[in-house]
Amino acid sequence: MKFSLLYKTREETKPSDALYDLSVDRVVAVFCSDRRRADYFMDVLSRPSQSVTNVVYRQQILTDLRACPGLFEDLQLVFTRYDKIKSDWHELRLSASPSGVSVNSDALLERTFASLKVTAMFPGTIMSFYSSLFDTLGKYNLTSEGLLSMRNYCAEMRENHSLNEIVRIAELFQYKTSLDYTFGVTLEYDATLRLRSSELCEISQRAVKPNAFARLFTRKKEDDGSTEITPDMDAPDATAPDEKTSEQDMTSEDAAFALGAALTHIDAALSHITDEIYEKFFGLSRELMFYEGALAYCDFVTQRGLPLCTPELLPAESDIIELDSVRDLTLAAEGKSGAQIIPNSLSLDAAREGIIVRGKNNTGKTVFLRSVGTAQLLAQAGLPVCADRARLSMRGGIFSHFSSAEEEFMAGDAAGRFDGEVKAVAHIIDSLRPYSLILFNETFQTTAYDEGTEGMAGILDILPRTGAKYIFVTHLLKLFERCDPARVKLLTSDEEFRIALY
Repeated sequence: MKFSLLYKTREETKPSDALYDLSVDRVVAVFCSDRRRADYFMDVLSRPSQSVTNVVYRQQILTDLRACPGLFEDLQLVFTRYDKIKSDWHELRLSASPSGVSVNSDALLERTFASLKVTAMFPGTIMSFYSSLFDTLGKYNLTSEGLLSMRNYCAEMRENHSLNEIVRIAELFQYKTSLDYTFGVTLEYDATLRLRSSELCEISQRAVKPNAFARLFTRKKEDDGSTEITPDMDAPDATAPDEKTSEQDMTSEDAAFALGAALTHIDAALSHITDEIYEKFFGLSRELMFYEGALAYCDFVTQRGLPLCTPELLPAESDIIELDSVRDLTLAAEGKSGAQIIPNSLSLDAAREGIIVRGKNNTGKTVFLRSVGTAQLLAQAGLPVCADRARLSMRGGIFSHFSSAEEEFMAGDAAGRFDGEVKAVAHIIDSLRPYSLILFNETFQTTAYDEGTEGMAGILDILPRTGAKYIFVTHLLKLFERCDPARVKLLTSDEEFRIALY
């Protein structure tokens, strides 16, 4: 199990470009000045979650971070240090393994032991992280499932016998050299007497270091046909010839090679175990950047004198949008606050295919559309919504077509513009998933009224077949005459909206 601050269960989500039409990037730039953090925050927003479980998971963590001053800073310190462990490990391993190949078995043995010493540092480091994270989370009154599960896991790992044994084994190599130990090595040969495997079976600390450790081995046959190599503390100095040494005795070079191979296996095993344990918490400092942006967003909205509510998220099949007094964040980013931003409310149930909003220019149609779309994106990212109340079903995708955001055409090139808009809308329709939300802002505004009305009417007839809902703000007044009020909600901005003139 790999821990995450964003996902209780892993999901693959597709990006939405609607953020830029909705000017969310401009809003984020106001409260998040650090480009790297802003980009990560935007990346999460651009991938709306499709899981109510994951959204609630994020909502709970953010609630804890807002309710517990100091918690975010403590977690940032712990997770940042933890994520740096791996780069430190790789850097030390490189320094312990200089370039070049040596044919000297003693040199290879020492290089292997140096690598093992580096590897041996990190099980204990990870163990200390568990204690540090447990102590950090234990300081606060937490309620979120995500942070509580991390705290409980750390408590279990601190008492885990197997992990403590790994740390104990690692400590044998951490502060010593190969001259400090007596090693027992079990060897296996193939039919041609080539070394097939070499495994460490015993290790004990020496009372006194020998002068020429690597040459003081004798060979002892085991009953099972394997060979155990142990240092012989009573052997004569390697510089003096031993007349009793038989041709069967292992040379010091062979012994060093066999021990090096055995220690390589230990190094590889410790590396693998450490990697497996380490990955469980790796990457959380990056995910925490989303919550840094979320906290800044909440502060920004509060400072503007605007409300925040935690939306109730429902499964996509509920197919509803309910927003009470939702505000437009772009106006807040432009410096407006409190009563300067007029709220709007919206209720759209499963029986209605969508909403068409008509009205004169500068009556707030785009403000309405932007505030609804932004609220849906924020809600599916697990963030509070700038509204008094929000009850929203999950959307399979969030798409937008804003004419004002389209590529500029030369004056008089209405036909080219219309052709470009048709292609853009066709691309959206091809990309739709069940229960998507499509936001149209003045689409086909450069065409003749009759032509635009016919084109848009055909598109709006197709959308319900895809299971998608739409909100369309337009100057094409004749669309109202063609729509069935029982199927489509019809609103006029200057009559039914409380929208300020901007």
